[in-house]
Amino acid sequence: MPRRAKGEGSVRYRKDLRAYEIRITVAGSRKSVYLKGPKTRENDRKADLLRRKLALAYGLTPLEGTPPPLLDWLEAHAEALRTEGRRDNTLYHYGRYITLVKQHLGNPVLDRLTPEALEAFYRRLVSLGYSQSVITHVRNFLHGAYERAIRYGRAGQNPVDLARLPRITPREAGREITEEELERILAVARSHRLFAAFYLLAALGLRRGEVLGLTWPDVDLDRGEIHIRRALVPNLLSGKTVLGPTKTSGSNRTLPLPEEARQVLLEHRTRLIEDRLYHPEGLVFPSINGTPLRPENLRRTWTTLLQKAGIPKARLHDLRATFITRIIRQTGNPKLAAALAGHKSLQTALQHYAKVTQEDLKATLKSLRLLPDPWSPDRG
Repeated sequence: MPRRAKGEGSVRYRKDLRAYEIRITVAGSRKSVYLKGPKTRENDRKADLLRRKLALAYGLTPLEGTPPPLLDWLEAHAEALRTEGRRDNTLYHYGRYITLVKQHLGNPVLDRLTPEALEAFYRRLVSLGYSQSVITHVRNFLHGAYERAIRYGRAGQNPVDLARLPRITPREAGREITEEELERILAVARSHRLFAAFYLLAALGLRRGEVLGLTWPDVDLDRGEIHIRRALVPNLLSGKTVLGPTKTSGSNRTLPLPEEARQVLLEHRTRLIEDRLYHPEGLVFPSINGTPLRPENLRRTWTTLLQKAGIPKARLHDLRATFITRIIRQTGNPKLAAALAGHKSLQTALQHYAKVTQEDLKATLKSLRLLPDPWSPDRG
């Protein structure tokens, strides 16, 4: 094992766990991070590299000489966030952001990155076709990394605060699916084995992963309730589909089942029993092999249904946006729509999901009166 400086953590191999244990002490509290694998010379090197990254990120490396290069710091920052519980898909995106920095910003010393260089970097990403969302996420990742650098004395100021994002033409957002279109889609899907999944996406505004993550214990057909507790999503790091927590803590919710939705699920359960795919503890929407249904397969089925129904291009996620928009339109209560959809932030529901149609504008302005009625008998 390579030598390490005092106070910068330790590494030992745990035979009982078949993993390396990297231990560091931060503000008097000991942290243990594990790297699974057999004890080999290569894994020795990887474990010590992880220790050095964590020591750097948590300010355990002596403040001698110049600050670290930007890329070293970003990688250390990402590893620290891993130990703090960031999800695998979030970590995958952090890796993407670091790659973009390496390719288009370079590797200056941490405290020598200028706002001008950052603004040029953002403009470069725009020219390459990256969306406003991606560029904003890159910016936020860099901002967090520099806040850590300031906290541990590696930088004096945050250049991200001084750099402005360029104006970016928003990409075409999703659209509201009309009632007539939705009726045609559901009519085409009625005989499909996944009809109930599309119905729930439209009727309750669930996320794709929430529908695919439903198990029968989550569905109380007697009380007419459905519990959203987990989601089936692709793990971008491993490439596998995993059943895990919902998108945010606010996404966990219990929704009442309208009688129509209850009947749809009863029919779906009967079909699963006939196909020998039903298990009282199993998934509500398994594949034909009884395994978890991959999200991309549900999306492909959706595309096929649109073609059969003769519907213009629409995203599967547009069912959710349509649900939120109609709840707001019918009730005038955005907070209610956000609660039903599992949004912690009311602003998210309004900014990214609620749609406004020409008919909404006409209905709003229809009764507008600023002048006396020219046909009123009181005039003249």
